[in-house]
Amino acid sequence: MTISLDEDVLEFLQEQVRAGVCASASDFVNAVVRSVREGQRAPLEVTPELEAWLLASAGEPTTPLTGEDFDGIRERVKGRNKTDSTAS
Repeated sequence: MTISLDEDVLEFLQEQVRAGVCASASDFVNAVVRSVREGQRAPLEVTPELEAWLLASAGEPTTPLTGEDFDGIRERVKGRNKTDSTAS
């Protein structure tokens, strides 16, 4: 299968590989497609804990995301992907 990517999508994909979010463009695309598939299979479950957290957070001021925030997100995704691949 061959797919075409818009230039902005291709640049983003290459940035993610360079940043170490994934080992290759194929790994990244596979992870994104799997994430979409899982999201369609299992919609977000609103638990009492999540609802309480959302309500508490709604009253707090927001701040812009920083580079450190994105680094933390990338590390959590890497850890989750490692866990997912070892569970398969």
